[in-house]
Amino acid sequence: MINLAGNKDADTHIYEELYLAGIEAIKETSNGEVPYTVIGRIGYWKLRRAWYYWVATVEYRKDGLPLDVAMKLHNTPHPTMTIMGNTIRSGGHCGCPSPDEYGAFKLNNEGKRYVDCYHIDDQIGLGEFAKVIKNLYVIC
Repeated sequence: MINLAGNKDADTHIYEELYLAGIEAIKETSNGEVPYTVIGRIGYWKLRRAWYYWVATVEYRKDGLPLDVAMKLHNTPHPTMTIMGNTIRSGGHCGCPSPDEYGAFKLNNEGKRYVDCYHIDDQIGLGEFAKVIKNLYVIC
């Protein structure tokens, strides 16, 4: 992914990346370093473009990826790297630890653990993330 910081054509790149990943584009304006007027939405997740990567977050931790699903995504083979966890980074951590090592958030009322934030570094990872979310929530 290219650096979109200060890029006046950021929306064009954002639309293309979302389209290729099969993610819905919705209107939202940024006052940050990347000047955009569109973000992605899939299920409970919102995806906002940063410099070289996407930031995927949920509003409520319970809507994040359950630890077992997050671990499966992390360990899925990547066609040009070792595993998806090197490009779909739990918590945005630059060291790419597994969701279990990263410390997926635990909700006390049910004892389950969730990952509620990712940084996604490439188009392949963005598409794989979308596929996992669609399968998890049965989104067509």
